[in-house]
Amino acid sequence: MTLTPNPTDKPVLVLKFGGTSVGKFIQNICGQIIPNLLKTHRVIVVCSARSTDVKAKGTTTRLVKAADAVLGEVSDSHQQIVRDILEDHLEAIENSISDVAIKGGLSASLTDVCRRLKVFLEAAEVINEVSPKSKDIIVGTGEKLACEY
Repeated sequence: MTLTPNPTDKPVLVLKFGGTSVGKFIQNICGQIIPNLLKTHRVIVVCSARSTDVKAKGTTTRLVKAADAVLGEVSDSHQQIVRDILEDHLEAIENSISDVAIKGGLSASLTDVCRRLKVFLEAAEVINEVSPKSKDIIVGTGEKLACEY
């Protein structure tokens, strides 16, 4: 796959890809769909959090569980959920990207996003509260991870 510049002199086209598409068809999206559209449009891509065939294993579902787990009795279960989400994203990078430098940069970026999420969850645990705004930040991390990927 080669990088294709996003033209500035073409009409804007916004594409939104859902979680299953991001999780299962990233090669098609980045290798075929977007490059073809770049011939005629300036493309803006919006991604949902990655998902799988099993909704319970989707990033958003797991992030909701992590937010709920902060207030639960098992104090580190939210941390395990974040580790699992990071592991899934790193595995996806390993399976879909061959360039070592790009892999390294993405891995570092995803690891940092998850590190920040862990700190946020720990803070929520300390104050024993997950407000609606906090939950939005936690769940919104899935979209951030998908866009990084």
